[in-house]
Amino acid sequence: MMSILEQRQIIESAFLPLNCRCTIGPDGTATIELRAPDDHRLLIRIADIPHHELSSSRGISQLVMRVRGQLALQERGAIGAQREAVSLA
Repeated sequence: MMSILEQRQIIESAFLPLNCRCTIGPDGTATIELRAPDDHRLLIRIADIPHHELSSSRGISQLVMRVRGQLALQERGAIGAQREAVSLA
């Protein structure tokens, strides 16, 4: 089994060039925060990730893919909202 430091390093480096912070709480659940590299605004925060999802490289890669998918959906929604605002102007 990987150490917590190894798990954090793998997760945080998986999201480069975004600023990723992965914290492990006392109950063993993880929280991932992704911030924009230029202005450090919060892009997405995912909390209460069960520790068992981080216990293998496969589990970590599946988690990374899910988070990337959520981030992509969120970005598409923001782009759509911007387009609507521009077209309404």
